[in-house]
Amino acid sequence: MRVAPLAPSDRPAWDAFVVERRAGFMQSWSWSRVKELEGYRALRLGLHDGDRVIGGAIAYVFPTSAEAQLAAVPDGPVLDWTAPDASVAFSTIVSALEAATVGDCVAALRVEPRLETIPEALRDLPRAPLDLVPVDTLEIELGPEAEMLARMKPKGRYNARLAARHGVEVTTSGDPSTVHDFYDVLSATGSYHGFFVEPKSFFINLAQTLFPTMGRVSFARYKGMTLAAALTVHHGDTVTYLSGGHVPLFPEVMASHALHWHVMREAAAEGYRVYDFYGYVPPGDPTHPYDRFSRFKEKFGGRAVRRIGSRDVIFYDRLADAAVRTVAGLAGARR
Repeated sequence: MRVAPLAPSDRPAWDAFVVERRAGFMQSWSWSRVKELEGYRALRLGLHDGDRVIGGAIAYVFPTSAEAQLAAVPDGPVLDWTAPDASVAFSTIVSALEAATVGDCVAALRVEPRLETIPEALRDLPRAPLDLVPVDTLEIELGPEAEMLARMKPKGRYNARLAARHGVEVTTSGDPSTVHDFYDVLSATGSYHGFFVEPKSFFINLAQTLFPTMGRVSFARYKGMTLAAALTVHHGDTVTYLSGGHVPLFPEVMASHALHWHVMREAAAEGYRVYDFYGYVPPGDPTHPYDRFSRFKEKFGGRAVRRIGSRDVIFYDRLADAAVRTVAGLAGARR
C-alpha cells in the first residue's frame, strides 16, 4: 500500500471508486471544488495497490489564525471497511493526512464514513462533539411509480394526488442561474421559521460547479407563484435533498408534496435507486425544531437510517504545541 496525492488525471478513477464504495457525494472531486471556492484547502490523497485505487480521502481544512485547526473528512475516508487489512489502510491514510497538514496547525482529524455499523478500525476513536453530516436520515427506495405509491403513507399519497388536482406544477432545471430563484424561497423559509440559511454565495458556488450533471433545482408553482423549491445533489445511485423550503401561501394545495413526489419520480425514471432526505428526527421529541418536517418526510415512506457519526483522531503532539503557543500568546498579551 502506498499513499500519493491525487492529480487531476486521477479524477475519473477516484470518482468511480467513490461511487463503487457508495461513499457519498462529499468525497467526490466536484464537491471538493465547491469547498475550494468556499475558501477551504482540499487535500486529495489516494491509497494505491500498484496502479489500482483501493482507498483514500478528500480532507478539508479551512485556514484560520487559530493555533489548532481541524481537518474534516465527511463521508470518508473511502475504503473497503470489511477487508481484513482495513485497519492498516485507515492508519496509512491517517498518517498521510497528518503529514500533509503539518503546515496547517491541524491538531485533529474528524472522519465520518457513510456507515451504519462501526468498523473495527474506528472502534477506539472518541465520538466527535459535532457531526459533519446528518447522522439520522430517511432514505426512500425508488422504483416503479406504483411501487413507490404503495410504500407511501396514505396521507402522503392523498396529498400528492390532491396537489395534482389543484393544478400544482413542478419543473426541474440544471441551469445555474435558477439558484437565485431558489434562494429567494429558501431565505423566506428561513426567516419565517427562524433557522439558519447558508449565504447565497455558497449556493452560487455550488450551482456553478455541480449543475447540471450533479445538481438541480426543482420548483413547485401554483397559479404562477413559486410555493416550494428543492436543491438536489445527484451522485452514484442516490439523489440527495440537500436544501429547500416553502412559502406559507396556499397550504391547501400541498405544493411541497407535489415537489418531492416529482423529484422522486424523475429520479426513478433516470435510474437512481435512493432518495435521501438528508436529515430526520425519529418520533418521540415533538419539541425538536425539525420534528414537524420529519413527520412530513415520513409520509413518503422510506427507511430510517442511523449512521455512525463523526470520530476524531487527535494529533496529541500538535495539540500540546498549540496549547503552549496559546499560553505563551496570552502571557505576552498581559505584559
